[in-house]
Amino acid sequence: MGPKRNDSGAAAVEFALILPVLILLIGGIVDFGRAMYTEVMLTNASREGARTAIINEATLSDVRTRASAAAPTITVTTNATMCGGAGSSTTVTSSTPFNWVILGPALRMFNADSALPNSFSSQAVMRCS
Repeated sequence: MGPKRNDSGAAAVEFALILPVLILLIGGIVDFGRAMYTEVMLTNASREGARTAIINEATLSDVRTRASAAAPTITVTTNATMCGGAGSSTTVTSSTPFNWVILGPALRMFNADSALPNSFSSQAVMRCS
């Protein structure tokens, strides 16, 4: 056996190498969770707007108000084609901007942030009665 080596700093160096990757991984999970939440809220807003349009014979203002109320935690921009009579359909499209908190800046360092969408949109179509 050779002389005893001092490995006291090896764990700190290994931790320093792994920590940025671990933070990026956890941050990515959080960002994708936020993105999925936003997409679900946006889909719900479009569906509620379309439902309001066909049931109540509502105005565009009523549809926008209901869509915004269905997604209170995000800013929703809503456009709709209203019912033209029985048998026709109404289409409600909602969209919202999205800011990637962790993955956006991380991918921007490598000039790859264009792979992430900066907004989400959802469309609901329902038949008028």
